[in-house]
Amino acid sequence: MSEVPFQRRLERQLIRQQARIEAGAGDRWIPTVVVVLLGAVLIRAGLDRLDALDTGRNLAAYSQSLWLLSEGKMPEASLFGPDVHVLERNWTFILYPLGALATVVPAAELLIVVQSAALAIAVLPLWWLARSVAKLRVGAATALIGAYALHPATHRLGTEDFNPASLAVPALIAMAFFGATKRWPWYWAAIAFALACRADLGLAVALWGFVVLGSRERTVGLWTLGVGLFWSLGLLMIVHPIIGQTPLAPETFGGTDGTFLGDVLLDAVRDPVRVVQDLVARENITLIVGLLAPVIFLPLLSLRYLAPALPLGVLYLAAGAADEAIFAERAAMLLAFVLIAATYALNRLGNMGVDRVFLDVRILSTLAAAAMLIFVADSPISPYERPWEWDRQTSVDASIMEAIELIEDDVAVRASPAALAELSDRDWIFALDTEQEPVAALAGFPDYTLAVLVVDEQIPERTQSSREAFDQGMTSQGFQLVYDENGVALYSRQDGDAVVPDG
Repeated sequence: MSEVPFQRRLERQLIRQQARIEAGAGDRWIPTVVVVLLGAVLIRAGLDRLDALDTGRNLAAYSQSLWLLSEGKMPEASLFGPDVHVLERNWTFILYPLGALATVVPAAELLIVVQSAALAIAVLPLWWLARSVAKLRVGAATALIGAYALHPATHRLGTEDFNPASLAVPALIAMAFFGATKRWPWYWAAIAFALACRADLGLAVALWGFVVLGSRERTVGLWTLGVGLFWSLGLLMIVHPIIGQTPLAPETFGGTDGTFLGDVLLDAVRDPVRVVQDLVARENITLIVGLLAPVIFLPLLSLRYLAPALPLGVLYLAAGAADEAIFAERAAMLLAFVLIAATYALNRLGNMGVDRVFLDVRILSTLAAAAMLIFVADSPISPYERPWEWDRQTSVDASIMEAIELIEDDVAVRASPAALAELSDRDWIFALDTEQEPVAALAGFPDYTLAVLVVDEQIPERTQSSREAFDQGMTSQGFQLVYDENGVALYSRQDGDAVVPDG
């Protein structure tokens, strides 16, 4: 008998605590804690990968662009190709304010911190979209932001490489929140930030205008449609050809990251069968499933809010979404709209109470369990990947750093991908093609290339005989082997007639 009063007291205490959390305590602390924890984890993991020389290629290229901006030079990073201005990479104006910060902070570290912080801050507009617009209770909103914080795509975006598209994730979610709450100055500020990250995001923004029109905001909806189309199609399909730029060639740095969307559309007209085959490639289907599975496919229940991302997503996938180096280009925009649609889907699945939507605890349990299990199985910072060991340099990493110390700052270098980020603070650096055995005699290194850094472990199936042939080819071009440890070789030549190209 004595247990009954105790149970009642316990139930009353729980109800009292739930009321306090719903009344405001949860809104103040839960999203703040998640932002801090997620940001700290992503920043630490990203910096650890940088220390371990295990970052993606785009980080080095954008780091070089920021370094050039900080030095007051034209941001034509040699890693992007000859005479390629950074704005030609989908008109990423957001890099200019970052260039100012790069005058006091190393460029690579700055990009990692800014990208991780942006992905963490996306929790805030997502939380308020869930609480203020979808009217979800604290438990449901917590499960939703927990699914985002545990999403493998979030971790890949924050730790594997850099891409301006990742910076647009919080802006796109904020666009949905401020539009739904009719806070128009903030709504336009979010759109402006997203468009400054990538011009092609204007297509998704334009189609969001139809969602606004469906909310009986005719003027704002039409303006959103017009601004998005004007910015995206105007820059990519009118200004781009006028200034004489063509799609980046496949051999230029960064793969298809700078693909001109007009050419994707032309390919669809010329060879629709091939485009469809590329679109339904296994890697693309895996990417889509990977984005939807951690939120238990909830966005499919709210296609109205997912639809604005679909046309641009199709163009992205048709352009080659399977490329690991450009994962962020394809996944960032889609991830933002997946979360927006999932929020509205939870609203539809629940029952409206006095002022909040009540959801079956089994739905929330399934969402939390799916997010946790997929995190453990597939995330790049899963415990199985031992992220706490990423900051430990191997003997090869140490040798790379020793070789880099021997290269003068004003020397043009061609290097294996592992060394690019550490060498990005110079005018001229080029990526060594490691997809196949590099043959120096056929590589045709320009006269102004005075150093070549080769990491054997990044060259597939390299044999002793191929290494000897490479050494002979380097000797024939005037290079001398000045460092050779743990499979890391540095070749250098002194040529008084070498001329670095203007730029």
